[in-house]
Amino acid sequence: MNKVDVDYKDLVAEAEKAVSAVKDPELRRAAFEKILERLLGHSEGQTISSKATKPRLAMKAKVKGGPTAHVEELIEEGFFKQQRSLPQVKAELANRGHHVPQTSLSGPLQRLCQSKRLRRERAKADGDKTTYCYSEW
Repeated sequence: MNKVDVDYKDLVAEAEKAVSAVKDPELRRAAFEKILERLLGHSEGQTISSKATKPRLAMKAKVKGGPTAHVEELIEEGFFKQQRSLPQVKAELANRGHHVPQTSLSGPLQRLCQSKRLRRERAKADGDKTTYCYSEW
């Protein structure tokens, strides 16, 4: 349908009829505007889909997550003021509801050490196994 072919008087009359039972003048005006907006959109050949009728939610900023973000949260809260081993870090994250496998923590901890957010020191050697502890700089 072309914009010229649209009979605006009929659309306005239809919108007025739709809100005639509403007593509150502010509510009636708001409802009239919404109904008229829909009628105008529909009469100009636009289809009204469920996406078009629902208000769009504001796009959320991408929230940084994952093991690195969880460890950075521990850094900010002072968890690493004392030296902590990898199992201690894993246990603290589990206490907070972040169940991260120990193998998924070693990489983020190493990157945080490389960026000098944490310090890694050799703590003790249990037989053939070397243990490292992480602390603040």
